[in-house]
Amino acid sequence: MSDATQRDHQARFLAQVRAEGGKVAVWLVSGKRLVGRVLAYDRFTILLEHNGAEHLVFKHAVATIGPARD
Repeated sequence: MSDATQRDHQARFLAQVRAEGGKVAVWLVSGKRLVGRVLAYDRFTILLEHNGAEHLVFKHAVATIGPARD
């Protein structure tokens, strides 16, 4: 899969979850799990609201991201 195609999939997914305002679960390569709302994103980062604080997460540190289960 080309880099442009991967960016398109990422952008569509992140735009959808940001617009819906739902929570996502982000697993980092370190094993840490963050659950919160996507406030913004760009090519390299995701701004995530987690436990009332904003966290700037670098995409290269993300192992998996998906809808959070309550």
